[in-house]
Amino acid sequence: MSFKDNFSANGSSASFISLWISTHRRSYVTALAFDQFSKLPETLEPTLTEVIKFVGHSNDPTDTKRFNWKDFKAALDHYPGADLTFDMFKTTVVSQTDPTAVSMVVKKIAHGGDLHELETTIEATFTHLKEKKEKGVADFSKGSSEENSSWEYRAVFAIPLADLSNYFYGLVMTIKLEGDVEDEESWDLRGSTPRNFSATIDLMRLVVTAGLRDP
Repeated sequence: MSFKDNFSANGSSASFISLWISTHRRSYVTALAFDQFSKLPETLEPTLTEVIKFVGHSNDPTDTKRFNWKDFKAALDHYPGADLTFDMFKTTVVSQTDPTAVSMVVKKIAHGGDLHELETTIEATFTHLKEKKEKGVADFSKGSSEENSSWEYRAVFAIPLADLSNYFYGLVMTIKLEGDVEDEESWDLRGSTPRNFSATIDLMRLVVTAGLRDP
């Protein structure tokens, strides 16, 4: 059974209204930025640009600087073409850990990426949060109490498919770092790991066909 068969809408008016609202909300909400890492040939780079646009529309309605996975899955559900699917989605929570442990989790999930680059990128994120924020691909948030806070980092890794020149994988990833850190300036993981530190890693593997356009 195809992706569209598995995830097609019921055709109800509620589904139509939901899609209409989602589509028109995108016209005035600033798209989220994602760190981009590509191993694609130049011929596929324009398609990757369209994928980044499509992914970036899914802001959290309660916090426009957060990626909304639920909204993104709904957008895939209603995607009006056969040139974009996904074949894997996974959420992993790593507690009381360090950057190396998180990068190992992502490497296991990624399958087929440049594992060294994945590892280097993720570990660098932990120690360069300010730079990632300035780039627009990471955002700080206060927690539910005075003593904790969090960061969200967003990235897309584009990986060619062997022997399939018109297709590639797009690994869409968010990492939410949470810890007992009171303010943004105190987030410095180069020295020691914050107490009660955790990371939530969400990763979806898209299968993309050359020529895709952001609808």
